[in-house]
Amino acid sequence: MNYYFFDLDGTLEDSREDMSRSVNAVREILGLNLREIDDIKKHVNRGMHDLYLSCFDDYFSTCSQYEIAYEKVKTEYEKHYLENICISSFCYENIKIVLEELAKKSKIIVITNKPEKHSRALLVSLGINQYITDVMGGDSCAEMKPSPLPLQISAKRNNFSFENDKAYMVGDSAGDIQAGKAFGAKTIWCSFGYNTSYGSIIPDYTINSPHELLTLAME
Repeated sequence: MNYYFFDLDGTLEDSREDMSRSVNAVREILGLNLREIDDIKKHVNRGMHDLYLSCFDDYFSTCSQYEIAYEKVKTEYEKHYLENICISSFCYENIKIVLEELAKKSKIIVITNKPEKHSRALLVSLGINQYITDVMGGDSCAEMKPSPLPLQISAKRNNFSFENDKAYMVGDSAGDIQAGKAFGAKTIWCSFGYNTSYGSIIPDYTINSPHELLTLAME
């Protein structure tokens, strides 16, 4: 059986607008000036920790107790984003068709650095959760991509075997490719996602549209 490990943001869907607007909503709650959405979007694909540090740097610089300030930002952001998880977010073209076809003979597992609760809610809102076998978020285990640990855990609990099955890691970032390689999967880089380069590690395949995955699946 084929196992497809999919990144979420920048691979299955584009959620930059909603994530960025939640940043500004929290900035408003904290009494901070709003920032340009396009500037915030530059920070949404490097994990939540980086998002908080980059988009609330001015808030942290004025707080004497960093841990309390960080927890305040995290709590407010996760609350607002969960309540507004899919206002402007959208699946890339043909994603639903591709997932439906792959799910007939394969297991599809989402490996993302977005929190698991938010990831599952987004998949439901986008109408593609029925094709997903499992989800590993950035808070689902002790490590996140580029570590292969989320893939290893989900592979084990979904009965993946290197002897009998094939694994593919599909993503748009260098971290996706690194995690996939470390796990032992064939790696597929999505040129249509957030990133313009796959980084220093060359993927096994490059696709320019989601539909090209079906061609690879037939090989």
